[in-house]
Amino acid sequence: MANHSHRKRKFVALVVVLAILLSTMAAVAAAADVFTVTLTADGQTKTIDTRAKLPADILAEAGIESRPGDLVDDSAFSRGSAGAITLYRAASVHILDGKSETLAVIAGTVGRALEQGGYTLREEDKVSPALDTVLSDGLKIDILRSFEVKVTADGKTQKFWLTSGTVKDALKLAGVTYKATDEVAPKPESKLTKATEITVGRVTYKTRTVNEDAAFTTATRYSNTLYVGESKISTKGVAGVNKVTYKDKYVDGQKTGTIKESTEEVKKPVEQVKLIGAVSPAYKPIIMKTGLKPISVLQPSKKLRLDENGIPKNYKSVVVGLAKSYSIGAYGASGRPCVPGNIAVDPRQFPYGTELYIVSTDGKYIYGYAVASDTGLFVKKNSCMVDLFMPSMNACVNWGARNVRIYVL
Repeated sequence: MANHSHRKRKFVALVVVLAILLSTMAAVAAAADVFTVTLTADGQTKTIDTRAKLPADILAEAGIESRPGDLVDDSAFSRGSAGAITLYRAASVHILDGKSETLAVIAGTVGRALEQGGYTLREEDKVSPALDTVLSDGLKIDILRSFEVKVTADGKTQKFWLTSGTVKDALKLAGVTYKATDEVAPKPESKLTKATEITVGRVTYKTRTVNEDAAFTTATRYSNTLYVGESKISTKGVAGVNKVTYKDKYVDGQKTGTIKESTEEVKKPVEQVKLIGAVSPAYKPIIMKTGLKPISVLQPSKKLRLDENGIPKNYKSVVVGLAKSYSIGAYGASGRPCVPGNIAVDPRQFPYGTELYIVSTDGKYIYGYAVASDTGLFVKKNSCMVDLFMPSMNACVNWGARNVRIYVL
């Protein structure tokens, strides 16, 4: 009886142990069905322990309602294990792409909105706000498109895609340096625009010195040895020599311009002298008979008629008096130029513009046709009646002071 009682107690104890073991195993199995999920929605994040298998059930268990158009991102969720679920609300957003604007209703991030809208982006394009920004009602998505910029320097062309900046920024990006003398186009401070092409021309200068002909000038002078219409070269012009220094400009090795820096006279040119006839054909008979040529270079008035001795046939009056001479001056008091024939008078006696004809009383000179054009100190000094303009100082010396017969025409 004792052995039977002992076996009975051992059996009861074994049953109890088995019951406890089964209970523990059930509890462990039950606990193994619960897992932790992190939920993000409506700007909030929380965690829940759940046995639900589907994301929709887990959201419902957490009291989060998913509406049509919303996006449930369960890429970080795996059934039966810890994970994360994100709920994006559908939002109305504006997408600005240059001058184009599109209104879209979509859930997710800026990146997804652009992807769903079929927008293709270059790596250099800029998007604002950032691609991982969560969409919200009224959000404006601005796409800043990059454009191609070409930089050509030192025989090499580089291409870049940029959204903004200046020419200077692009050159720095290309690793191109330049000097103040180099030609950069557009200018370094210019803003970049679509299809901007930047060139850098390397500028150098070379100096050279050459001998060049120096052109002679030609002086025209009246001659009482030639008739009107005749001319001759009395002194032939000879070119001189100048040493000229030039500075040549080169851009990328090509000559583009020249600057004259200095000129040094090596040999002075000889002025050419051209004589033109001042003797009117009307004087020809006089010259042929007397051999005297008029000093005046003015052409006689058409109304003047001379006899073979050079005496006017038609005149208003005749006056005899002393005549001196001068050869310095540009314009007379009346404004007429100082040339042989335009003479100085006392305008009270011979008003400016009076036409005269003058010959020396000794018969050695014919001054010829003259016009009252100037006056001088001789009037106050009463030293003579008229002052005759001569072609040179030598002519003045030869004339000296002579009595003349003045015919008023």
